[in-house]
Amino acid sequence: MIFDFTICIITFNRGKRVLSLVNTLLENLEKNWCVLILDNASTNGVEYYQKIHNISKINKQVDYIKHDVNGQFHGNYLSCFKHTKTKHFMILSDEDFINHSGVKSVLEDIKLKENLGMCRASIGTHESLKVDLNSFVFANSFYKAGEEAMKGICFSGNYISGIIYNLDLIKKYDLIPILEKNIEKHAAYPHIYFDLLISAKCDVMRSSEIVVLEGVPEKTLDERGIEYTTFEHVGMYGFGARINQFFSLRDGIFDAVNLLKKENSTDEFIIFLGIYLLLVQKYFYLIADCNMHSYKKNFLEESLLKESFYYITTSAVFAYPQIEPFKETVLSALTDIYQSHK
Repeated sequence: MIFDFTICIITFNRGKRVLSLVNTLLENLEKNWCVLILDNASTNGVEYYQKIHNISKINKQVDYIKHDVNGQFHGNYLSCFKHTKTKHFMILSDEDFINHSGVKSVLEDIKLKENLGMCRASIGTHESLKVDLNSFVFANSFYKAGEEAMKGICFSGNYISGIIYNLDLIKKYDLIPILEKNIEKHAAYPHIYFDLLISAKCDVMRSSEIVVLEGVPEKTLDERGIEYTTFEHVGMYGFGARINQFFSLRDGIFDAVNLLKKENSTDEFIIFLGIYLLLVQKYFYLIADCNMHSYKKNFLEESLLKESFYYITTSAVFAYPQIEPFKETVLSALTDIYQSHK
């Protein structure tokens, strides 16, 4: 049977939960939809993954792939684009749930838009979740490919569940090899990097339709049965990691701007600067607002930390030789962002 939409579940060591999710999906799955489970070389809960594998042998709407090696989150994200066979697909965390009516509504809208490469739809809260964590309802918006799309949708969210992709367009513009080449630099947020690349070549949109219901986060065990731990000021949300992410995404902006193929390099740099300032705003928000409580709790002085990041954002752009005509304007904009978070 030929399917036209895939729900792509990326998972590691959560077999029992994924088995329950697959069974729930199959209760109401549209006949022209399929489910792809990408198992990142799980070592725990393998008996449940085996049951999923058994289901895939008798149900053509289910496909199960277990990687030989744990490629980490970014590797499993990349595998979605290599193993999906339908034109459109959506990534679903193994913690979350589908809102079928919302997905159907968004797909109907997407299919009317010829050059739409990606849609970020809204996230609701599942009844099992007591406190909203990543739930958010977007306003409906549409952005034309290029600078408008890159400024309009990039850096608007970190959550991966609920992003719907047009795989045909992504392949048409040969974007997957670029993602694969640079994905190690973007291990924390490969999907945000890909937002940039897709937006350079494709129209993009946000939808107020809720397509995913956020579930209760589950602690993950490694192959030794030990819980993965992210320290409050070390790891993915630590100040050092945030800086690494910031530099990587700065370079990612350049990758995307180069896809615009502007005749004038000055025009490209001006576009880069506009998107770079959005990146600075995002990371000042993450560092100064979202993560600052953890930094302070672990004896990092707030005002000096903010000031140090201000100098980092300045140094990350002032070394470019093209900056000279725009230096005062950019410095003023960076200072304004910094002052708004002091």
